[in-house]
Amino acid sequence: MSRAGNRQVWLAYLMVAPIVLLFAGLLIWPWLVGAWTSLTDMRIGRWGSEQFVGLQNYIAVLKSGAFWSSLRITAFFGFLCVTAEMSLGLGLALLLNRSLPGRSLFRALFIVPFMVPTVVCGLIWRQLLEAKGVVNYLLSFIELGPFPWLSSSGTALGSLVLIDLWQTTPQVLILALAALQTVPKDTYEAARVDGASAWQTFWRVTLPMIAPYLVIAFLIRAIELLQVLDIVMVASQGGPANSTMVLHLLAYRETFIGGFLGYGTSIAYLLGFVVVLAAIAVIRLLGLTQPKDERP
Repeated sequence: MSRAGNRQVWLAYLMVAPIVLLFAGLLIWPWLVGAWTSLTDMRIGRWGSEQFVGLQNYIAVLKSGAFWSSLRITAFFGFLCVTAEMSLGLGLALLLNRSLPGRSLFRALFIVPFMVPTVVCGLIWRQLLEAKGVVNYLLSFIELGPFPWLSSSGTALGSLVLIDLWQTTPQVLILALAALQTVPKDTYEAARVDGASAWQTFWRVTLPMIAPYLVIAFLIRAIELLQVLDIVMVASQGGPANSTMVLHLLAYRETFIGGFLGYGTSIAYLLGFVVVLAAIAVIRLLGLTQPKDERP
């Protein structure tokens, strides 16, 4: 390689170096510090006296009933949310993809909940779902309720699912609607000429063509739901009776309320491990949805 070529290569490295250093400083270094913290008995307020304990925190977490209970709650909450959001989001996308009067207005209205900050959404719905809140007041007109939406262990998790469904279904709607825009109109016309019904067109034409986009939407929502914290903390605070204690909230409580920084960090890292496993599983599913001739 000539000197001019070497200079260009080094110039490229110099231009990329600030971004690499920023990435290392903001992401990699905190991750390494957190990993070290999870291997110690560090406690808030006792700085400098921590001892290296190896994997004892992880072993204690895996032996804890609270961890497995929170993991089940997190998985169940995520399953309910992602199933409902994918179904409802796709259904609304199919509806809004048609030539309907006022379609642009309805598209804008459906996107509004997604623009509301999650903390604000949780505060609003906590007020609406109170025993004497607006929801129970409206239900009283048809002689229903009052229901203990967030104050009963039997209904609290379902109420959180409804709140999350209201706010984040538009996210799936946007992705599904964008995917539907990529389907050529000629494909629908060809299916119509062949005598395919609307149901057959959806299953044999539309769904296979938008499946990769739906898997991406599923991956995004699954990862977000496994890490859910803010809406649970604001709306139910993990109660009643820990019936909505998701893993992220458990890690937060152990760390910042209990003061067990090392133990709480180990919960967070185990949660990260679960998220990575879920992501790998969905990415493999994404590979299965690609045509064979497109695979490497």
